[in-house]
Amino acid sequence: MTEPTDTGRRKFLKTGAMAVAALPLATLIHQGKVQAMPKAEDGHALDYVNDGADSDHPDYEEDQRCDNCAFWAGEEENGWGGCHHPEFADVLVKDKGWCSAWAG
Repeated sequence: MTEPTDTGRRKFLKTGAMAVAALPLATLIHQGKVQAMPKAEDGHALDYVNDGADSDHPDYEEDQRCDNCAFWAGEEENGWGGCHHPEFADVLVKDKGWCSAWAG
């Protein structure tokens, strides 16, 4: 006599395997959203400017740029990158940009 097939277990294993296979796709979708972040415009927050040379802020010094700031999160696309400062969490900043929160 043959034993009945455990279809519930098989269905669970197939569903689990499909979910694991979908994880890389979910990661790619998430990365696409990160790259689609808007770019900061002059005056966004903390006296931000896309080109530090354009700043007339009294605290600005010539060698201060977003890409050498402690908050710089790294370039993502064509000179635009992330910033770890909470005021810039939802936008990309320009590598040669500057704001009054610049930290060396």
